[in-house]
This record gives sequence, C-alpha cells and structure tokens, in this order.
Amino acid sequence: MVDRLKDKEELRLETLFRSDPVPDIDFSTKVMTRIRRQIWMRRLTMPIALVLGGLIAFKPATELVASVSKILNVLPASLTNVSLDIPSLPFDSLPQFSTYLVIGAMIFFVAVFCQALED
Repeated sequence: MVDRLKDKEELRLETLFRSDPVPDIDFSTKVMTRIRRQIWMRRLTMPIALVLGGLIAFKPATELVASVSKILNVLPASLTNVSLDIPSLPFDSLPQFSTYLVIGAMIFFVAVFCQALED
C-alpha cells in the first residue's frame, strides 16, 4: 500500500539510490596518503621555522641585550641602586637594579615567546 502512495519523483530517487556504487580506483588511498603527508608537513614546519628564526635572530638579540646593558650602565647610580631601609638584611651584597631589570625583561620575553608557541 505504501508503494501506491509514492509519486513519480520518489520512485526516481529510489531508483537512483539503488544503482551500483561508483568504483573507487584507489581514490581513498590517494586521499589518505595526501592527508598524512600534510599532517607531517605541519608537524615539521613549525619546529624548522623556529630553529631557522632562532638562528637568524640570535646575533641581533645578543646585540640588543648588550646595548641594553650598556644603557643601564650609563644611567645614574640613583636610578639603578635600590636602597631599602631594612637594617636586618644585607642589601649591599645583592646585585644592582639593572641586573634585575635585564633578567626580568628576559623572563618576560621568554614567557611571551612560549605563549606565542602555544597559539
């Protein structure tokens, strides 16, 4: 009784879907090998780019650190010395403020670089 309720369009669709499947002819294997190749390219591209970028940026980065340390050495002593009035701690043996500033800047840039790597 259900066959009698079907119109011509539904019957055409049924005959279309009843046809034999299209032969694969190694299409799926070609697609899978291409996908695997793209995955490996993505896995290798970022580390290679990081190494090459690090090699290129190493010399300018060392020059930048050297110039910042020279600038900090030229600053007046009143700006670079930290004088806290706590008599129980020997602050004279601690490094100068400029060293803290350079170390803090380096930690900051490493943290920003790691965050960029995660993104």
